[in-house]
Amino acid sequence: MGHIRETGYKGGVKVVNTPEEAKDVARNLLGKHLVTKQSGAQGLPVNCVYLVEKISIDKEMYLSLTLDRAEGAPVFVYSPAGGMSIEDVAAKDPSKIFKYHVNPFKGPDVDRLIKAASDLGIPNNRSELAFAMKAMYDCFMEKDCDLIEINPLITTKDGRLLCADSKVTVDDNAAYRQKELKDSEDLT
Repeated sequence: MGHIRETGYKGGVKVVNTPEEAKDVARNLLGKHLVTKQSGAQGLPVNCVYLVEKISIDKEMYLSLTLDRAEGAPVFVYSPAGGMSIEDVAAKDPSKIFKYHVNPFKGPDVDRLIKAASDLGIPNNRSELAFAMKAMYDCFMEKDCDLIEINPLITTKDGRLLCADSKVTVDDNAAYRQKELKDSEDLT
């Protein structure tokens, strides 16, 4: 869990129920430095607060697409254990980590994408998952991505499949091809 370097305020993700609570959280975060495992001891500046709808989560999973340089191919990495550090999941229970290498000349195999729904324990969402994974692959290739990570990928209590949080990185060497993306980068 992260904390604010200046005050010790705990957490960068908060659940609130009123506009007043949101204002109080924003006041505790904005203009300060959030320290997390990824940021290092100095933390990163908090310049904005992102508000999202509270979702009734039934199940949290992990889904990413990255380049496996050793295999020379994009690889989906996914796990039925989401909402936490995937490195921690891999260390504690590697059997919960699944990988699917995609042949970049053929693209993803639909049957293999559908199998991922079974691996994740969400067979009722197989079509939605296959569609989401195919869209991730298309974006990954078109935008020269290094990583597309969805953590958590969730199912809701009413059965929907949603991407609750995500991270996308683009290969710095492709910046000249992805000018629009490069121009929108927030370096803070």
